This record gives sequence, C-alpha cells and structure tokens, in this order.
Amino acid sequence: MHLLNKNLLVLLIAVSVFSTACGKKKDSEPVKAESQVVAKVNGDEILIHQVNFQLARLGQLNEAQSKLAAKQILSKLVEQQLLKKQAIETKLDRDPTVLLAIEASKDEILSQAYLEQLMLKANKPSASEIDSFYKSHPELFENRHVFRLQELVIEVNKDKFAEVQNNLKAIKGINEIATWLKNNNYPFSANSNVRAAEQLPLDMLKKLQLLKEGEFLIVPTDRSLNVVHLAAIQSAPISREKAIPIIEQYFVNQNKSTLAKNEILALNEKAKIEFLGAFSDMKKQELLKPSIAEANKELPKKASESDVEPTLSDAKENQPVAKPKGDQANMDKGLSGL
Repeated sequence: MHLLNKNLLVLLIAVSVFSTACGKKKDSEPVKAESQVVAKVNGDEILIHQVNFQLARLGQLNEAQSKLAAKQILSKLVEQQLLKKQAIETKLDRDPTVLLAIEASKDEILSQAYLEQLMLKANKPSASEIDSFYKSHPELFENRHVFRLQELVIEVNKDKFAEVQNNLKAIKGINEIATWLKNNNYPFSANSNVRAAEQLPLDMLKKLQLLKEGEFLIVPTDRSLNVVHLAAIQSAPISREKAIPIIEQYFVNQNKSTLAKNEILALNEKAKIEFLGAFSDMKKQELLKPSIAEANKELPKKASESDVEPTLSDAKENQPVAKPKGDQANMDKGLSGL
C-alpha cells in the first residue's frame, strides 16, 4: 500500500476519536446553534469550534491576519471533509495499516497532552535567581556580542586531523586556508552567518570572545574539521530590565524539562515492564534515557530544547541582531567564490 498522505491520516484520526464532531446530526442530538455551523459539506457540518481550535495554534495574530487565517483553515477543513468521505467510502478506515497509524497517533497525542498539562506547574524563578544568573553570565547580557562568522567545513578522516591542523596554524587568512585546502585536495564547504552570543554553545562563545577580528579557531567534530573565522564582532549588550523575561523563560523551560524527566522516571519505576520475543534481552533500565529523549522531542520547542545551558535563543524573542561592519560584504564575496 502506498504511503498515506499525512492529512488523510489526520482525518482518519478525527473519524476514530471524534466521529460525531462534524458528521450529520442525529435525531437524538441537541440542535446546534446556527452560529456554530460555518460550513456544510454534503450535509456534514463544520463548526466554528474546529476553526477556532486550529486558529489558536497559530499564536498571536492581529484582526486582519486572523480573518485571513480563519478562511484558509476553513478551506482546509472542507478539503479534509471531502477526503475523509472518500477514505471511508473506499474502506480505508478499516485498513490494518491505517488503523495502526490511528492508534499510534492517538497514543502520541495523549502522552504529549499529559506532559503539557504537567508542565503548567513549572515555577518561575525568584528575583534572586534572576539576579544571580544575570551577573554570572555577562557574556550573554552586559558584555553580549554579535559575531559575523565564516566557516570552512573540511571533510577529512580523524587520522588526518593533526596533520591538517598543524599546517593550518601557520596560515593567517581564511582565503589562504581555502587555497591551501584546494591545492592539497582536501574537500570542503564554505558558509557565512551571523550569530548572537545566546545562539552559540557556551564553550564556543568563550573561545570566540578571546579572538580578535580576522583570527580563527579550529574545531574538530566527529565527521569533519571546522575552521571558524571571526570576520566581525559588534557589542550588543542587554540591560537587566530587558533580560528579565528572557531569564524567566529560560528557567521555566528548565523547570518544565525537569518535571517531564522526573515524571517519566517515576512512571518507569512504578510500572511492571516486560520485554518479549526479539526484545527479550532488553532491560528496564535501558528504557529511561531513550524515553525521556523521545518524550521531550515531541514537546513544544520552548519546553524541550532549553535544558542545555549554553544558549538562551529559545527563550529570547524579538531581540535585534546587530549588523556587522561595512566591509563585511567584501569578506563574504571573497569566501563565496571559493
């Protein structure tokens, strides 16, 4: 059977979980207020609640945006209703693969909903915690910088890392390094980007702050050797007043992550879990870390990715990124030609 369209699966889930939500009215059902019905598709009703549910998931919108989005949502719901009807007529709602997909989706939705409800209990930090965090991370606030970075990603085996690094240390310019790599047949890719302090891992940030414009550092990874060139740096401090909501959200994110991890650990501890068949050699302890990782991966971004201390970018909203110095266009142009 061909892979099913995601929209179709959503529709079939709706059939399974909320089979009467937009179906034809039965005699035993109370009469709906006329204002609740926003469309009828072959007699099947689509309600304003369905539109509002999808609209709420889009976040903050002004009046004009809300009207446009509502029309687009309703159009999509009409399309889904038509497809759902066809899926039922062709008995796809009885197909074993579809039924498995519906059950898997229901399980995922329910488990995520439970964790999201749990995370509503996450506490905000105290004023002293905010002060302490602000003072202990000047690189993110008082001494914050925005970096224009150029990077060469060198595709080389680990056994060649030392040899390449030793040769690159004697070269000063990023374009000269690229030329050396080409002449010595080392494949590489080049890119350029702007990163604020909070968008960088803390260990990388500390190293970059020690560099002057034009200098570079070499960063080994599992698959490559990366040359990171500091093309430009600009001061962009954040006052304590502006930092407060950022730090608050950062702590809330951490508290949410802790709540989720502790709950999953507790549930695993209480549960009787047996592994059978091809997985009979698995132990209960092997579940814990993968389960936490998978559960957190499905949570909203701000509630799941902030447990790594080096970055605040998920908690930071609408902060301006300073522009690099004027000669940067020439630097980018020179590197892009390589």
